[in-house]
Amino acid sequence: MNDNAKVFSLIEMREMMIDTSDYQMMEEVGEFTGTLEMKAQGHKKSICIFLTLDDGRKIITPIFWWQTYLGFYYMPIGTKLRLFYSESNQNKVYLEKIEIIENV
Repeated sequence: MNDNAKVFSLIEMREMMIDTSDYQMMEEVGEFTGTLEMKAQGHKKSICIFLTLDDGRKIITPIFWWQTYLGFYYMPIGTKLRLFYSESNQNKVYLEKIEIIENV
């Protein structure tokens, strides 16, 4: 994996003092465009995706192994994306699919 596609561990994020306090969980259903900023290991075979939407919002989204990580695992940081958020049967918002607009 190239360094531009790195998935940080929680330990690495602490050691590097990476501040994610500006990022909020996505709570809105719909289609959005944004840029991949960072990836980190999550819980239970997930990764957390940090994105900046074109409207300036900073969001965090968990992606799971059963989604085959939606291709994010090896995706380069800086990739421009179209994001499709849906609501689950449990009334939770999740990232259903993506389209790559521009690779870095």
